[in-house]
Amino acid sequence: MQQIFVELYNYRPAWLSLDEAERRAFADGILGAVGGLAEQGVEVLGWGYNDPATDHRAPYDFFCVYRVPSAEFQRGFEAAIRESGWYGYFDQVAVSGTALTPADLLAGNVALQHPQPAAG
Repeated sequence: MQQIFVELYNYRPAWLSLDEAERRAFADGILGAVGGLAEQGVEVLGWGYNDPATDHRAPYDFFCVYRVPSAEFQRGFEAAIRESGWYGYFDQVAVSGTALTPADLLAGNVALQHPQPAAG
């Protein structure tokens, strides 16, 4: 099954307090790390701006969406994000789980199933 990982984030004051050269240096480090993800089996589905006109918009301005090879890999990916210093600069929430068919998820909703931790 496909494992999907979504990051939603906003700027923190610490990011706004950096000058442009400091922001560029940090962003270049992130780009270097992202550039190596494909070799590890990660598909970057897209990064983007959260459209302000979106109905029932989440209160985050930016998103990143990935298809990752496993929940175990994702836990390591999450650790790498934490270790990069990302959370000092960005307020982030994440969404992840195994991708299901619409019929399978809706059947679970009908049965009042709740999320379970993904298997390794």
